[in-house]
Amino acid sequence: MAYTGIGERSALLKASRQLGLNNSNDLRQAHRLIMETNRFENCVDWLISQKISEETIGHASHGIRSLLKIISYSKYVDAKSANQLESMVAWARQIFGWRDLQPYEEDIARLVSSSPRFNSRDLPELERAAVETCHPAWYVERLTNIYGRSLTLKILIRNLLPVSTFARVNPIRNRDETLVVEQLKAVRVNGVDSAYLLEKSTQQTRAKLSASGEIVIQDLASIVAGLVASPRAGQSVLDVCASPGNKTTHLAAQMGNQGEIYSVELSADRILHWKQEVARSGCSIASPIMADASSLPINGKVDVAMVDPPCSNTGVFARDPVSKWRVTLGRIAELSLRQSSILQAASKHVRSGGTLVYCTCSILPEENELVVETFLRKNPEFSLVPQSPFIGSPGLRGLTKCQRFYSHLHDCNGYFISKMERAD
Repeated sequence: MAYTGIGERSALLKASRQLGLNNSNDLRQAHRLIMETNRFENCVDWLISQKISEETIGHASHGIRSLLKIISYSKYVDAKSANQLESMVAWARQIFGWRDLQPYEEDIARLVSSSPRFNSRDLPELERAAVETCHPAWYVERLTNIYGRSLTLKILIRNLLPVSTFARVNPIRNRDETLVVEQLKAVRVNGVDSAYLLEKSTQQTRAKLSASGEIVIQDLASIVAGLVASPRAGQSVLDVCASPGNKTTHLAAQMGNQGEIYSVELSADRILHWKQEVARSGCSIASPIMADASSLPINGKVDVAMVDPPCSNTGVFARDPVSKWRVTLGRIAELSLRQSSILQAASKHVRSGGTLVYCTCSILPEENELVVETFLRKNPEFSLVPQSPFIGSPGLRGLTKCQRFYSHLHDCNGYFISKMERAD
């Protein structure tokens, strides 16, 4: 992850292949350790800095620094026992070799044996909030400016725990929704068609039904976005930035697999992933188009355009904590421009009376309300319209017809949905 910038799942799979590890339980535990250590990364780094000198850390290899992070997380956050920590260090000696680890033995002993309590009160207020809530300082400051201190703390503290898992039943592959729900022991989400909370189902049952295409594991807010688009049988639909394919298959399911969907994706690898998802779901009306979403190579008009462009992922920090250490204010500015360009390009293909849905998994106005406001000023033929279902919170800046989701309120990814129509 550090050397190549790949995600934690890809890194874990690559490492497991190199090491010849295939025990699913071991891999699941390893994935949890990676995710949770990264969730608390800046807090863990600060704790290490209180016990080990900056010079020592600076001279350590990446592997040693990672070990220190895992030990610190296991002790201070996961509250592992002394015996468990000693076993972890013993395994580390076997992995690194005693010669590589020997220069750091005293530092590791100090980290393992020190008091589990820590005091960050001497830090400046912004830095202290960043450490205590485990988020970048710039992000804490930005949210505070948007939402105020009280609401910001609720958002940040909620991100310290994963959000719930949801799924929708796929009518193309399954005609008996009741049977699937019984197998999953799922709880229906009020007001959201075919959406269920998977709080009691086993991993094995989820995997089986997902592999058969009978269910699609999908976040609640993303399911709502597909329902807001509400395409009908026989219509033509444009799905921009379509990978991994969950929205494409949801649109097809609502259309009864009748009509046509043009799914645009720039990456060949992501199109391959999209094809796998579409095939599993039984969707037969979608065609992949490899192209830049800001310059679409298609002719004609569509009834519905779904725009879900690349974003900062600030709404998925609870589910994907690694992502919060990769985004910057500069990157958000770049994304905002890209999002506006993609939205503008897609709008050109919406026919009169047609629907344009813009959504992101970001909670920052720069990627949401500000993009929509700019678009509407430049394109007065479009206007915001009410959404259904509407189970989130109203948009900011007076855009109350837009819908927002927050992890601390809705137990799903943070998300933004706007629905616009083109005048006849």
